Amino acid sequence: RWCHCSHTNMAATVETVTVDLDVTVTSPPTFFGFADSKKPDGSKKSVKSFVVTGKVTGSDGEEQDFEVKDCSYTVGGTKYASRKAIKKALGDLTFSGCSMTIEVGHRPWGYGGGGGG
Repeated sequence: RWCHCSHTNMAATVETVTVDLDVTVTSPPTFFGFADSKKPDGSKKSVKSFVVTGKVTGSDGEEQDFEVKDCSYTVGGTKYASRKAIKKALGDLTFSGCSMTIEVGHRPWGYGGGGGG
């Protein structure tokens, strides 16, 4: 699974978009795919990074901060590998007040990607 890291040598302009989203254990299927679908219309730029923030309540009724950043899930300061791992630890999950902040910018290496072999 590819992680998208920040490149500090970029001179291109970076746009930031913030959108609300409904989160469940299975939706959106991938946060990166959701971020990619929210780029400005006609944008040829790529998603550089995204952060999802909100609240999650487990089966014990306790509401905790929820964040997805740098391919890592955090609930109340504890890191998890996935939403399914959070569900396994906390029981039935209710997500609320979630939003995603997306940074889009040109890839420094052009449109071809890594390639190689």
